[in-house]
Amino acid sequence: MSPRLVLLIGLLALLGTGCRNNEGAVKLTVSYSGFKPTCIRVGVRDAQGAGEPRTTQLPGKGEPRSGSVTVAAFRESGWGTTLIVTAEAFEEKECSGTPVTIKAEEVTVTPGEVTAKELRLEATDADGDGYVSMATGGTDCDDSSQERNPGAQELCNDRDDNCDGRKDEPFDVGQLCEAPNTCKGVWTCNPQGARACVEQPGQWRKDADNDGQGEKNGTGLTSCSQPLGYVANDYDCDDTNPQRYSGAPELCNAVDDNCDGVPDDGLQLNADCTGEGSCMGKRVCGTDGGVICNNPKPTTLYADNDSDTYGAADAGVMNCGPTRAGYVANDRDCDDTRAQVNPAARELCDTLDNNCDGTQNEGYSVGTACSPGSNCPGATACAADGGTRCVFTTDPSNYYLDEDLDSHGKPDAGVLTCTPDAGYVPLGDDCDDGNPFTYANAPELCDQVDNNCEGTADEGGVCPAGGGDWVSQSTTTSENWRSVTLWGDGGVWVAGGGNALRSRPPGETAFRNFDGHCAGDWYGISVDPVFKYAVLVGQGTAVAYHGPTDASCIPAPAATDNNARGVTIFSLADGSTEAHIAGISVANSDYGRVVSRTLGGDRYNLTTIGPLMDVHGLSRDALFAIGGYVPGQGATPRVYRFQPADNDWKTENVQGIPSVVNDQLRGVWVVNSRLAYAVGNKGSVLMWNGSTWSKHSSPSGDDLLSVVAFGKSSIYVSTGNGKVFRYNGSTWSAMPATGGGGALNDIAASRPDDIWVVGSGGRILHWPQ
Repeated sequence: MSPRLVLLIGLLALLGTGCRNNEGAVKLTVSYSGFKPTCIRVGVRDAQGAGEPRTTQLPGKGEPRSGSVTVAAFRESGWGTTLIVTAEAFEEKECSGTPVTIKAEEVTVTPGEVTAKELRLEATDADGDGYVSMATGGTDCDDSSQERNPGAQELCNDRDDNCDGRKDEPFDVGQLCEAPNTCKGVWTCNPQGARACVEQPGQWRKDADNDGQGEKNGTGLTSCSQPLGYVANDYDCDDTNPQRYSGAPELCNAVDDNCDGVPDDGLQLNADCTGEGSCMGKRVCGTDGGVICNNPKPTTLYADNDSDTYGAADAGVMNCGPTRAGYVANDRDCDDTRAQVNPAARELCDTLDNNCDGTQNEGYSVGTACSPGSNCPGATACAADGGTRCVFTTDPSNYYLDEDLDSHGKPDAGVLTCTPDAGYVPLGDDCDDGNPFTYANAPELCDQVDNNCEGTADEGGVCPAGGGDWVSQSTTTSENWRSVTLWGDGGVWVAGGGNALRSRPPGETAFRNFDGHCAGDWYGISVDPVFKYAVLVGQGTAVAYHGPTDASCIPAPAATDNNARGVTIFSLADGSTEAHIAGISVANSDYGRVVSRTLGGDRYNLTTIGPLMDVHGLSRDALFAIGGYVPGQGATPRVYRFQPADNDWKTENVQGIPSVVNDQLRGVWVVNSRLAYAVGNKGSVLMWNGSTWSKHSSPSGDDLLSVVAFGKSSIYVSTGNGKVFRYNGSTWSAMPATGGGGALNDIAASRPDDIWVVGSGGRILHWPQ
C-alpha cells in the first residue's frame, strides 16, 4: 500500500488490511460538540514544509449535536517526525464553501509506531436543523428556529427565511402595485404568508441615494401616485449611501451594509482559516471590503545548521512567517556544517573555501617553493591556525661527521638535513672517527685496535701466534736506508746512501737487489702513479728513475740547485703526473729549494724559503713542504704550502705557534684535504686541520724523523733512536721494539697492518708479520 497514494484512510481499513509503514503514523480522532458537520476535511503536512500536504474528506457521524471520526495519517518518506494535523468542518456536502471551524495542532511521531492525537471542533446548532449559527462560524441566521436556515423556503412574512441576507425577495415586497381603488399601493405580506397590494398612508419614503429603497426613519408622504424621488418602502438604513440598503451584499467594513442591524454579519470574522502555503490565520476584513485570511506570509527559509547566519544552498522549506529557529532567509552558505565557512568569513589556509567564492586558500600561495630549513626543499602548505607553514617536500635525514673518510660517521646526534656538507655521511656507527679502518663491522686487523667496534682488539686470529711484531727483511748493516715507499698491492721500494736500491714487487716475498743500478746518495723515493716507475732524489741534484723490472736506471734531468731530501708525486686532472722535489739549495744551504716537475718541464720556487727536509701531498690543493733551520741558524721550524694560483710556495708561519718546538721539522704526511701532520726534532708534532696548524701532543723528546697517518686516531712516527710510536686518539704508545738503536729514517704504510720502516744498519722492517 503506497503511502503517497493513500495517506489518510479510515482506521478500520488500516487495521483490516494489515498495512504497515515504518515511517510512523498518527491515529487522529476528530471530535465535535454542539453540532454535527455534514463534511469533515482532515489534512496532514510536514511541520518544516517538506513534501506536499495530504488531505481526505469524511462525512460527519453521531448525534445531531456531537460525534467523532477517526483516521490514520501516515508520515510520508522525506518528512520530519513533527507533523501538523488539521480538521475543517463544513455545512455543505463535498466540503464545499467556507469551513465552519478549523483546528490545527502539531504532533510528533516515532518511526515504526502509531501516535494518538485528538482534535476537538466546537460550534453551535441550537435548533438542530444541521446549520451552525452565524455567531459560531456557520450560516444559520436564526439558530432558535428550524424554519430559518440556508436550506429553508423563503416565505412572505417580513423575515429572512433562507438566511441569504434578504427577506421576502421573491415577493417584490415594497414594490409598487395597483391597489383596488386605482391608487398606487405596495406589495406587502399578509398573515397567511402571501403577498397583497395595499395602499398605505405615508407609504412613500424619500430615496435620496437612488438605490430603490426609502429612508427608514424619515417622514413618509401619502399620495395616490408616486412622488418624484420617493419609493414605496422604508428599507434603507442609510439613504445617503447607495451601497447600503436592505438585501445589499454585506461587506467586511464594520458597517451594516444590508441593513439588518448587524455589521459584517455572516462573514465569520476571527474564525480560523488556512491561507497561502497552508499557513493558519484568522478571517479579517480586507481593504476592498472582502474577507481575507491574515495568515503569516509563507517564506522560503534555509537550514542554518552551523549557526553562522547563512543557510544551506538547497531547496529550502516553506515557513509561515519570516523566522524559524535554526533557519535563515538566504541560501548562500557553501558548507553549512562549518561555522567558519560562509560568504562573510575570512579566507583561511585550511583546504576549505571559507568565504564561498569558489576558490580555496586564495592569497596563501599554497604549493609554492619555500625553505623549511635543514637545507631541504619545501612547499608552502596550510598550518593548523589557518595561516601557512613551509613543509618538507623531501624529508631530511640524519648525517654524521666523518672525519676519517671511511663513510662511517660519529655516533652522535648528527645533523638533520637534505644536503649535507662535505664530510658528512648517513651512517653514524663509527666507534673511532679518527681511524678509517675502525667502524661497525669493519674487517678486524692486526693493529692493536678494535676495528669492528665489538669491544675486542685483534680478535679472530688476524695476528700471528704470540701477537703482531716487526718482521725483518734487513740487509747488511753497512747500508743506511733513508726512504721507503709503497706501490701497487704490496709493492715496496727502499732507497739509501751509496747507490742502495731495493724493490719487492707485489705478490713476492723477497726484495730484488738493484744496488748500483742508480748511482747516487739517495734521500727520497716515490712511485709515479701513472708510469709506475720509482723516482729517486738525493744529494747533489741527483734524480733517477727505475722501473720494477729494469736492469738499470732511466736517465733523468737533474734537480737544479737542489740537494733533495724528499719527493712526492700525484696525478693531475689531465691524466699526467706532477712531482715535487724538496731539499736544500746547493748554492746556499741557508735556503730551501723545490723543483716541480711535469711533462712540460721543471718549475722552481720563486719565494725565498728555508731549508727543506720533506714534502708530501695528495694534490696541488693539499701539498706541504717542511724543514727549518738547524741550530746556529735560528733553529725555527718551517712549513710551506703550495699555492696553485701562483705556482709558488707560501709560509704557514708555524714558527709563531705558542710553545712550538724550536727546531727543524723532519717529516710530513697529508692524510686528506682536511688533515695533515708534521714531525721533527726534539719530539715536535704539528697538526693541520684543513685551515691552520697547531701543536699536537708528542710521544717523547726524541727526534721524530718520519710520520704516516690514517686519521686523528691513527698516527705512526719513527724516531732517531730506532723506535716507532702509535697515537690512538688520546695517548701515544711505543710499538714493539724494532731491534737496534740506530735511526729509523722513514716510515710508510698502506694500512695499520701493513707498515714498513727503514733506517741505519740495513734495517728494513714490516708490521705485523
